[in-house]
Amino acid sequence: MAVKSADRKVFKSIVDGLAKAIKEKPEDVVWFFQVRELMSEMDKPMSDEKAWKIIMKDKKSVKMSTEELLKIARGELRKFRRIEAKLKKLGVI
Repeated sequence: MAVKSADRKVFKSIVDGLAKAIKEKPEDVVWFFQVRELMSEMDKPMSDEKAWKIIMKDKKSVKMSTEELLKIARGELRKFRRIEAKLKKLGVI
């Protein structure tokens, strides 16, 4: 479904307003809600067959060490928790 120009402007103003209110970048606010949606999808039960199909479909290799991946993941988790706390304090979530 195509988003109308007016809808985009409204969406942008909402995101900009939230970002300004919590002193974060607008792209980080959007990122937060995308990650939150992915996390809620992970909570839903899934058959082993479906999970295996998804894993096989997304066969991306990573050229990083486990230590580097963990360092990035910790940073992203801190950012997620920071934004989450600010949005909760604001009463958005």
